[in-house]
Amino acid sequence: MKEGQHLAAIMFTDIVGYTALMGKDVELGLELIRKNRQIHKPLIEKYGRNE
Repeated sequence: MKEGQHLAAIMFTDIVGYTALMGKDVELGLELIRKNRQIHKPLIEKYGRNE
């Protein structure tokens, strides 16, 4: 790798049924997003990266 370059990763997660859920219960849908971030954030921070 050249000087000044570094590797990057992009992580995408999917919540099955999320679009339909948001059509029925927005608050629950937003809570699922918050829980998803709570699960992944410590792992991302553990490896010294940011969201």
